[in-house]
Amino acid sequence: MATVLFVVKATITKDREEAFNRWYNDEHVPQVLQFKGVVSARRYKALEGEEKYQYMAVYELQDEATYRRLMTSDHMKLLRSEYDAHFGGVSDRARFAYTQVWP
Repeated sequence: MATVLFVVKATITKDREEAFNRWYNDEHVPQVLQFKGVVSARRYKALEGEEKYQYMAVYELQDEATYRRLMTSDHMKLLRSEYDAHFGGVSDRARFAYTQVWP
């Protein structure tokens, strides 16, 4: 059973950055972690090499089946709609998923 990393990269306008980080850390990530099979979550801020996205969230899921269930779930629909309601006009984001290939 291979682990899956679900990665979300995001930009945010400078005037909304503090609210973005507070909401992401205190509300959004805890909501994601409620989904059965999400193992962990971490957030990062770019230091260099990233020209478009300032922030990255990395969620570890127990396997691909969990990832697929999450992506089609009502839980994910709610998470996305809440993100859009808070930061839809001032943020850009991209999503990626990776399955573990070694070890």
